[in-house]
Amino acid sequence: MEIKKGNPENVAPPIAQYHHVTVIPRNAELVVLSGQIGNDKNGVLPLDIETQFSNALENIKSILKSEGIDTNSVFKINIWLTEKMNRDHYVKAWSEFHNQSPPATTLAYVSALARPEIKVEVEAWAAR
Repeated sequence: MEIKKGNPENVAPPIAQYHHVTVIPRNAELVVLSGQIGNDKNGVLPLDIETQFSNALENIKSILKSEGIDTNSVFKINIWLTEKMNRDHYVKAWSEFHNQSPPATTLAYVSALARPEIKVEVEAWAAR
């Protein structure tokens, strides 16, 4: 199965690491993850947004692995942040996650998530 990611020439190129459009093959099975927060494997939620972001991405990788797929199968990511994060950390963690093939992505700042201590939530859609 090949997921096609691209940037049409009739719109401006992306302003960050993402693709404007992703096309899923007709025979693909969708794997939809709930929004992942930044707790670690033991359920501990760090105080800083950078570690929460890294943990949320690791949680997504772990869930995908449990389904027999990896981040190359991700075609859509929604990222919600409640505060600014160190840009270098964001770029490094995000680049490592998508392996130079970013999916269609939405990043938004929101005033709050499910609980006050949660600073990050990342939702992923994948196909197999």
